[in-house]
Amino acid sequence: MLCISKCDISNYDMEVNNEVKPLSTAALHILLALAESNLHGYGIMQSVKRQSAGAYKLGPGTLYANLDRLLASGLVGETERQLEDGDTRREYCLTASGERVLRAEVRRLRQVVDVARTRLGKLGRDA
Repeated sequence: MLCISKCDISNYDMEVNNEVKPLSTAALHILLALAESNLHGYGIMQSVKRQSAGAYKLGPGTLYANLDRLLASGLVGETERQLEDGDTRREYCLTASGERVLRAEVRRLRQVVDVARTRLGKLGRDA
C-alpha cells in the first residue's frame, strides 16, 4: 500500500508551472549575490565567497556558464557601465522574474529543511 504523508509533497511540487525547477547551487548563490546589488563577474564571485563563509567558491567557468543560462531565462539582466578611465564593465542585475524564482526556491528549501528536522528529530538526533 502506498502511503503519502503531507511532508512528502510540497506546495512547490504541486505548482502548475512546470517551468520552475530547483536552482543549482551555483545559480542560487549567484541570484543571492545579485539580490544584494548589481555586480560584475568578479564581484559576484567575491559575494558568493563571503555569503557562504568561504564554503562555496565559484570559479569563472562555472560563473559565466550559469550567467549565460540565467540571462537566457530572463532571471538576470546585464548592463555596461562606463568607468572613469574610459573602460566599460559589464554588470549583472536580478530581474523581477529572477526575484520571484529566488523567493520560490528559498521557500522550497525551507520546506526541505523543515522536513529534515522533523525526520531527524524522530530519529533522536539534533539537526
